[in-house]
Amino acid sequence: MELRPIFFFLVFCTQLSFSQFEYGLKGGLNFGSSGNILVVTDQLQKEGDLSSNTGYHLGVYSEVYFLMFYFRPEFQYTKLSSQFEDNLIVNERIELPLSLGYSIMGPISLFLGPIGYYNLSQKANELKLEKIQNTTSLGLHIGARLKLGALGVDVRYEKSLSTTETKLISQAGIPVNGQIDSQKDQLTLGVSFKIN
Repeated sequence: MELRPIFFFLVFCTQLSFSQFEYGLKGGLNFGSSGNILVVTDQLQKEGDLSSNTGYHLGVYSEVYFLMFYFRPEFQYTKLSSQFEDNLIVNERIELPLSLGYSIMGPISLFLGPIGYYNLSQKANELKLEKIQNTTSLGLHIGARLKLGALGVDVRYEKSLSTTETKLISQAGIPVNGQIDSQKDQLTLGVSFKIN
């Protein structure tokens, strides 16, 4: 009987039993590009880029360490605002980042992984918008984290793999055609606090 697989399995189980688990709260600021907008009326056509969006995110996380690696799922609510002329456009969504991290030196680690988006709403002060057609999308993120005791600080870059399209219905009560094409492309600065 081959004992090598059994030996490696026992080593794996022993290491897993010594792995650390933590969970906590997180929040931070979002900065990035919002996409573009096209507004068409009977008299004119306007097209342009939405101003850089800014916003915030709040959520929870858990983290499991295994040797020099860790796995960190997160659940967060994100609210972003962007501008086109006098129109303030507000997006709300749920984000589910899954990170695989590697401790490179003491409290510093690098991480990357997929991120899932669920679009809750998109509203504008003058534009009436159709309901978002594709509410879910996927993206990727990469970043670095610094841990100082119970406090963690991270910076990450996120890139969506698809575009979210929203049709325009009217502007200030006047029927219009057009759409907002937004692709999530952002830099986030986050802070987390370990509870356990």
